[in-house]
Amino acid sequence: MTTHEAGSDIHRTEVEGDLAEQIEGQIARRASGRIRDLHVVCSEDLIILKGRSRTYHAKQLALQVVLDFTDGRAALANQIVVGC
Repeated sequence: MTTHEAGSDIHRTEVEGDLAEQIEGQIARRASGRIRDLHVVCSEDLIILKGRSRTYHAKQLALQVVLDFTDGRAALANQIVVGC
């Protein structure tokens, strides 16, 4: 791996981390804390939502945040568990 390639990987990881933080913050605001243990993982082509919620409505709110951020152009795995 060249120095340029390594730098690109680091930059890409930082951007993905920033996006994950932005999405987590927006979900926390929109869902008003109804999703516990929320964690968002972003990669180049996939966004994964993890956490726990008592209602499907809160899970849907989290999904809507991702759709708003990505205009529906990213693959999404909504792994928020409902009912606990």
